[in-house]
Amino acid sequence: MNSLFDILLKKPLSDVSLQGLLFITFTLHMLFVLFTIGTAVLALYYFTHSWGGKRLQELRWDKEILRTFLGHKSLAVVLGVAPLLLIQVRFTVPFFTGLNLVAPFWMLIIPFLIVAFLSFDALGHKMDVHPYLHLAFGIIALIFLLVVPGIFVASLVIVENPEAWLQIVKKDYQLSNSLALHWLLRYLHVLGAAILFGAAFHYFFSTKDEREKKSSLLKWIVAGMLLQFVLGIMLYSSLPEKPDNITNVSLMAGVIAAGLLLWVIFLNLNQNVNLSLKTAVPLLLLILIPMLLARQSIQNRKLFPFAEKLQANALTYGKKLEPYSHEALNQYKLDLKIVYDKGETIYSKSCAFCHGENAEGKGLEAKNLRIPPEDVSAIRTTRPYLHQILIKGVPGSAMPYFTFFDRYKLDGLIDYLNKKYHVVGLPEPIPVKVSEADVQEARKIYAETCSLCHGTDGRGTKLSRGFKPHPPDFTVFSLTPERAFKIVTDGYPGTAMPPFTNIKEDIRWGLVDVVNGKRMR
Repeated sequence: MNSLFDILLKKPLSDVSLQGLLFITFTLHMLFVLFTIGTAVLALYYFTHSWGGKRLQELRWDKEILRTFLGHKSLAVVLGVAPLLLIQVRFTVPFFTGLNLVAPFWMLIIPFLIVAFLSFDALGHKMDVHPYLHLAFGIIALIFLLVVPGIFVASLVIVENPEAWLQIVKKDYQLSNSLALHWLLRYLHVLGAAILFGAAFHYFFSTKDEREKKSSLLKWIVAGMLLQFVLGIMLYSSLPEKPDNITNVSLMAGVIAAGLLLWVIFLNLNQNVNLSLKTAVPLLLLILIPMLLARQSIQNRKLFPFAEKLQANALTYGKKLEPYSHEALNQYKLDLKIVYDKGETIYSKSCAFCHGENAEGKGLEAKNLRIPPEDVSAIRTTRPYLHQILIKGVPGSAMPYFTFFDRYKLDGLIDYLNKKYHVVGLPEPIPVKVSEADVQEARKIYAETCSLCHGTDGRGTKLSRGFKPHPPDFTVFSLTPERAFKIVTDGYPGTAMPPFTNIKEDIRWGLVDVVNGKRMR
């Protein structure tokens, strides 16, 4: 861990408040996530169950179930924003590290959710298509939807195990066997909970007291709880560390609540009585909340010591910076007063740290760049071409675009550079006398070798336009003969331009003359 980045920042709330809010918002988010996934699974099941016309009604039940999908997924997404914001404030380094380790998959969440949400919404409200097409849409949407909690669970597993980060990187961003097993069981446990809570929701709100539907959903509820029991035991045994007493008590409370709910269900079945909402809701919450409390307790045991270590690193680094803080603040105040209205000021504050105070390409940051900054003092070009470089930057290099400066300020910068270094204009003649034979040889080498990238006219080729950075347009851009000779001789590090030290010196000067001779204006 690089302590240079452990800068202390004031938190908006105390750690206890952040922890409480995180648990509350995550619980609400998780509840509607379970409703969303459970609704999707049940809708697809009851659609296939309705084939053959035996169970079709005026309004198929799978469509009635899917009509709740819009509300569930909207609340799941909205309520999911809060825990994401809170966890990145409470556990900043673990959160962002975990996301970076699963970054390619994390970025897939948005398109996957879009496909799943639009497909299910369409199937529930608009589409009345051939059963096979409906089934295909439903299966694709369900697969895309089920991938998302898998990615979330994987990121949380990584966040909660900072000691495994280096090992994950060394294994080409793959989880170890033990963590992969833990992830799989945890993911399946979420799906089991989705079946339980999705079925319970629709038992009370989508059946209209129709006993056949209620009986069918009770089977799903029982299956979901039994699945939770089995997966819960396996998940408990896969925990990287032995759970503490708080975790065990929370898990036991959830198990007892699940057992009570099963007992109530079987009791009501024997008496041929529907399950009561007032009885079921408290028991369902007593299943969900203790399970999430157990998960929070396990997470805290891993992350609290890590957060304390980060805090200690930040305090240590803060003490190192303290002697310089007054000077840095004063300099910052002075920088705030700078008005970027002159070319010299713009160059000094925005260009010199790479290109150097004397524009020779040897600024303080030059040594850190893969592609060295250009020697601006050696540029000989046109005003429009230089303006385009400033506006668009040089893709593939560290040269950025400067669109935050208006045309007036960029013209001022170009005027300053031209006044000091004569950057706008044609290149000077080469300083040596080259024989006609060497010039002819230089032209031959350019035609046979250089033109492959630079083009016969100096404007580049189809191949080289794909380079990053791509070669300059020799018809409007050139360098002083001395700088051009150095590049022909030594190449340009970090680019496709190779050295040509094997060519005789006079011929290299001839190449400079050939290249600079392509300037049209």
